[in-house]
Amino acid sequence: MKDKIVEYWDFRSSDYHTEYAHCMDEEMDVWKSIFSEILLADKKVRAVEVGTGPGILAISLAAMGHDVTGVDLSENMLEKAAANAREKGVNIRLVQGDAEKIPLENGEYDFVFSKYLLWTLPQPDKFLDENSRLLKDGGLMMIIDGMWFQNPDGTEKTSSRFARFEELYADVKPNLPLAKNNTPERITDLVQSHGFEVVSWKFLDDYDAFLERNDPSGHAAAYIQPPHMVLAKKRSQGC
Repeated sequence: MKDKIVEYWDFRSSDYHTEYAHCMDEEMDVWKSIFSEILLADKKVRAVEVGTGPGILAISLAAMGHDVTGVDLSENMLEKAAANAREKGVNIRLVQGDAEKIPLENGEYDFVFSKYLLWTLPQPDKFLDENSRLLKDGGLMMIIDGMWFQNPDGTEKTSSRFARFEELYADVKPNLPLAKNNTPERITDLVQSHGFEVVSWKFLDDYDAFLERNDPSGHAAAYIQPPHMVLAKKRSQGC
């Protein structure tokens, strides 16, 4: 499964999110606003974005003065992230690695975050355990995801626009626990079972509006509701 997953995301790296390349500064402003709401303004954090893809979130956070590492399984995606970081004049560390076995040290990070990653994982429990391992006690985890493969009536959505996905993921998707019914309520229950205290969850209406403004036809085809963000803190040992 992992070979097929890597093959697909290496393939998608050439065009993934490129419909928003012309408005990267606007997108970065949206993420900076979100980060400003959840992180202390006067504290520099050490952070990891797992599944960084083209690196937009990691670059946005690093541009705010934070120490950011981006991890991705796809070498091609990491190359895309590196190019975007150079374009914006921002330094981020990039590491190839599996979200279910992240090649970083224990307890070194204040903030671990991911966007549109959880649904892709065969073993999301391992990913959450890895997040807990990386975080300091009291560290913050942010998970952004959405309902990608469901129509409003609950039936499964397929798309001829992504024929390569349908081909490579035909045998993979049934083995992805959160590819279906990936609701924020389900994620909050899952993270609580892994030693996290859920702080909050919400729909990302501002980001949803950004997507709609800049690619209305693609956005309308991809979402039945806005992406959601779950925030949770790692419980201190003994609590």
